Amino acid sequence: MSDPPADGLGRLRLKVRLWIYGIALVFIVLAIVLLIIPGLFRGYPLVPDSVATYCFFGIGLTVLCVYVNVIWLRRKFPLNWIFSCIIAGCLALGTVSVLSDQLTEQVLLLSVEILIMMTMMLLVGSFILPECPTVVHLFVTWFIFVIFSSVLMTAVCVHMQEVLYMYEVAVHFVFWQVSFPLIVFQGQVISGYWGNPPPLLDKPLCSAMVLFDFLASYVCLVSADDIGFEYYYLRGDSNQEFLVRSIKSQYEIIVNS
Repeated sequence: MSDPPADGLGRLRLKVRLWIYGIALVFIVLAIVLLIIPGLFRGYPLVPDSVATYCFFGIGLTVLCVYVNVIWLRRKFPLNWIFSCIIAGCLALGTVSVLSDQLTEQVLLLSVEILIMMTMMLLVGSFILPECPTVVHLFVTWFIFVIFSSVLMTAVCVHMQEVLYMYEVAVHFVFWQVSFPLIVFQGQVISGYWGNPPPLLDKPLCSAMVLFDFLASYVCLVSADDIGFEYYYLRGDSNQEFLVRSIKSQYEIIVNS
């Protein structure tokens, strides 16, 4: 007997997810290796200026735009995999270029955090409650996540002695709260829950976009220390007054010029 259509669709979704996430994991591991390499050669500046950053990101994003909008490239094997590898390589090298001074321990810790959170969110997006609209499922899970993570963030911050570290931890929690609907939505699209069939022919593109999520998350979280310090700096009344005076003086200069 042949399988019912629902079972066939479920198997197709599982097959597509395994392909996409498997290739994306390969891309991510290679990106992590590239992020670690500059720290092993600290005596040799691998990126002397920002030219490499602009070139890699410019080429990667240009190829991505062309690849997304030219349908036959997305369907033509092996061109689809070649273009996806070019996009992944350029975006990873661009990230390495702008963050060439990372410690190996920092790269690994941030990578583990991002992989755990992305895996959880993509897993949430890979399943949906029976008879539940996709939008409702997305916002209900987001609401639950925000409540749970806010309680956890408060519990963690209360037990921390350094105020500066509290701000840094808060930046991590807030970032994941904002990223949750975006990554879960991506997981739902990959699973075909938005009225679309599972993207069997767009597996390379989806894998590259999962890598893009990882790199964007890494860039944001590696800046958490600086963001936390800025909030810590602005909490003082004297610093706030100084900032207000600076903005006011700059505004007057612009108006009078």
